[in-house]
Amino acid sequence: MPVFESQLTEGNLKNSHIYITAVLGRLTEPVEGVPAKPPRAIRLDYKGLKVTAEIPKSQHGRPRKFIRERDFVKAFFERTDAAVGDTVLFEEVGPAHFRLDLRKAVAS
Repeated sequence: MPVFESQLTEGNLKNSHIYITAVLGRLTEPVEGVPAKPPRAIRLDYKGLKVTAEIPKSQHGRPRKFIRERDFVKAFFERTDAAVGDTVLFEEVGPAHFRLDLRKAVAS
């Protein structure tokens, strides 16, 4: 299964959101030559935590590049001891469904 990555910023930790830029292209791939419409939601799992998160839209109707299910994201950050520079891993397990994990940043 493909794995996509998103590096955490101070803004992610402060606002309890995760960028999904790395997976957006996967969510809108055409099927048999027909352009796909982006899904309205994305399913995320992490060791017993589960959420179906709405994908916010811009004022022009395009998908935003983050999910903001604060309770889920905050619990994920707490359980993984997430910090700025760590990388969220999105393992695709089905259409618009990803298993999350965290890779800690290498201390320099």
